[in-house]
Parts: sequence; structure tokens; C-alpha cells
Amino acid sequence: MSLTLFFYSSFDRSLHTLDRGQIEIVRRILKALTVYYESNCSLEDAQKIESRFFYKQLRKPYYEAGIENKIRVVIERVGSECIAILAGNHDQVKRFLANQ
Repeated sequence: MSLTLFFYSSFDRSLHTLDRGQIEIVRRILKALTVYYESNCSLEDAQKIESRFFYKQLRKPYYEAGIENKIRVVIERVGSECIAILAGNHDQVKRFLANQ
């Protein structure tokens, strides 16, 4: 079963705090994430387009994806739906989790 990626409005708002270079990293993460989901969560397939792509569970239902340690995308996973909530650095992700 493949997963589907959606976006909360909070994700769009989080992009406003990033510079152009960071937004480009987010685009690359989303591209690799789409491949990951469409290939039934094959890390190998996603790493073919982004060799340093990672996807890990933070705590249920939250996951993070990234290609570099500086910028990450936080995803809420509910069944086969994955919703991007936040794009940001480690501190922003940490603050988000503290408020959940």
C-alpha cells in the first residue's frame, strides 16, 4: 500500500521562515519523500535520487524526513495519509514536539 502526502497550512507558514537555500533543500526532501511513499516505503529507492535521505519516527504519529541534518520535514502519519506539518531546523522540530 502506498502512502499519500498532504500538507497542512502550518507547513506553508513554516516555509516563510526559511531562506532560498533552505527552501531548495525542502523541495529535495519532498521529492525523495514522494518516491519513498510511492515505492511502498523503500528507503533504497528514495536514496537513488537523494543519497543521504533519511526517514525516522520521532514518536507516534510524528516522523521526520531529511537529506541533510540542518533542515527537516515533520510528518504526521495517520493510516495511509501523511501530512507535512513543519519544515525547519532541529530546534524548530524540538519546539514543535514539546508543544504536542
